[in-house]
Amino acid sequence: MKREIQNTTDRVVGSQNTAPVHRPAWVGAGLFGITAPLHLFLEPNASVAVAAITLALIGGAYIGFGAADGKARVFWSELAVAILFGTAAVLGMLWHWLALPLGLALHALWDLLHHKPNKLARIPGWYIPLCVVYDLLAASFLILLYGVWM
Repeated sequence: MKREIQNTTDRVVGSQNTAPVHRPAWVGAGLFGITAPLHLFLEPNASVAVAAITLALIGGAYIGFGAADGKARVFWSELAVAILFGTAAVLGMLWHWLALPLGLALHALWDLLHHKPNKLARIPGWYIPLCVVYDLLAASFLILLYGVWM
């Protein structure tokens, strides 16, 4: 069953008509361009904390998509994976900073797995390219930044 489309930019993955990929990808790159420089003004420990919070929030976004899907199985699987991203965020703060870019890269993979939602939550079609671009740029940036700082 397809969800109703409210406008041309609110497409659902799995429908035949999805929004062009390049627009949301540019938005993801723009969001990265806005948020990444903030790390340059923070102390290393504060930057790690901000990156950890960001990873936990990004990972938690799918909980809402799982709840909106209406299937208990989908909700619980999305919640379980969100907990894993939250765990990666905590590990990045308490154990090693590499857990943060690794978590972001794995989140990009999680985004891509939602492209064909068989057993995963259905999400807006624009969300995947936006999030994949942001996740991969942020992961690369953190590796470069923390590799110099730490």
